[in-house]
Amino acid sequence: MRPFAGRNLVLVGLPLRRPRRAGALGLVLVVAIAVLLSYLAWPYAVLWRIDQAARSGDMVALADLVDVASVREEIKKKLNKDADSTIGVLSDAFIRWLEGGIEVMGSQAVDRLVSLSWVRTLLLSHGTGSGEGFFGQISYAFFDAPDGFIARIGPASDSPVQLRLSFRGLEWRISAVYY
Repeated sequence: MRPFAGRNLVLVGLPLRRPRRAGALGLVLVVAIAVLLSYLAWPYAVLWRIDQAARSGDMVALADLVDVASVREEIKKKLNKDADSTIGVLSDAFIRWLEGGIEVMGSQAVDRLVSLSWVRTLLLSHGTGSGEGFFGQISYAFFDAPDGFIARIGPASDSPVQLRLSFRGLEWRISAVYY
């Protein structure tokens, strides 16, 4: 038996076509939502690319994703009590590492100690096995500003590695790393 068989249905007041304005507005809304979702997912994709480059030892790819000069500058700003820095609270181990470097190398310690290979070693420091990256060890990752993204590698109770991605130009790159 067919539904509505034998019933008289009257459809009154329904437009036959949607107005063009509503269709255009719907398209703009769909495009805006797609752009927003892409922007929100972008830093996570960059973290995955950083993980792949760090795990495989691809220093050329890693160099494209890490702004070592910015990492150095943020550490220097943190050491200078009068300058603002995007780095949060430093762990005692990180402070001891810096103090040891400053004792041996003087004021050039940050420039000499902070390198792309140091960043790679730090990123992989919470891995549980050979060849394992850090992506599975991320315990927190989210935006702290429209152009800033914070990630924590390792549990909060175990001196986690903190990293900050900054959106500069048209790309996300690591701009600060500390523990």
